[in-house]
Amino acid sequence: MTTHPSRQESAVKPFEIDFSADAARLAEVRHALQAWLAEVPVDPDQAYDIVLAVGEACTNAVEHGHRGDGGTVRVTAALTETHLHTVVTDTGHWIAPRPDTDASRGRGMGIMRALSSEFEVSTSGAGTVVEMWFARS
Repeated sequence: MTTHPSRQESAVKPFEIDFSADAARLAEVRHALQAWLAEVPVDPDQAYDIVLAVGEACTNAVEHGHRGDGGTVRVTAALTETHLHTVVTDTGHWIAPRPDTDASRGRGMGIMRALSSEFEVSTSGAGTVVEMWFARS
């Protein structure tokens, strides 16, 4: 993994939201992140990509990590000198989707990987963590 500067922009408070792993909450999370991004120095096109990628990570946490267990998903975002760093954490137990059940699904990981500068997923008995870094232009 690449080491990224951890110093945050002093004027920008990090984004943090916890939500119950319910698909009905996903739009609320996307809107909250979009509002935060509107207040930070990020290009609007890049902000769209960030919301899309984080939304995919949240959807995966709800659908594949928690599957209706009522658990919590946490989303954070912070600016460093060179990147916007996002983390989506769930406390569920990941079950990989079965692509043979619906060929139109299963593109979320590819979307996250394509839109971010760096993408990392780690799973354990405690849940799944998806980290993405977006280079600041």
